[in-house]
Amino acid sequence: MEFSLEIDSFIDDYIKCIKEGCAAIFAGAGLSVASGYVDWKELLRNPAKRIGLDVNKETDLVALAQYIYNKDGSKQPMAELIRNNFVSCNNINENHEILAKLPIKTYWTTNYDSLIEDSLKKNGKNPDVKKSVKD
Repeated sequence: MEFSLEIDSFIDDYIKCIKEGCAAIFAGAGLSVASGYVDWKELLRNPAKRIGLDVNKETDLVALAQYIYNKDGSKQPMAELIRNNFVSCNNINENHEILAKLPIKTYWTTNYDSLIEDSLKKNGKNPDVKKSVKD
């Protein structure tokens, strides 16, 4: 597979960081899609439509979520949306397994599911989860 020089350089640098023990992973909601969860775009599709917006035309999904939250006037509808979409017990997928087996100590995620943490535990790692400023 051929990559641009910029991507090749990134891959080389990242491999070096893995070997030196200073690499980190940032994983978003897309990582858990293969396990049956929705990504941010799908999560926000119906609430956006309800207020007259097309999620496919939006580029800042965090701002869209905040706008929906503000329009609703309370956190309850957004909290229910998240709970309803992340209640099922889905399985760790191959991507989680691959990442958990890498010699990496730092994982950052915006995911509401615990599949990354579950895969790390399954592979003998002890994740230190931070869910709020207090943590």
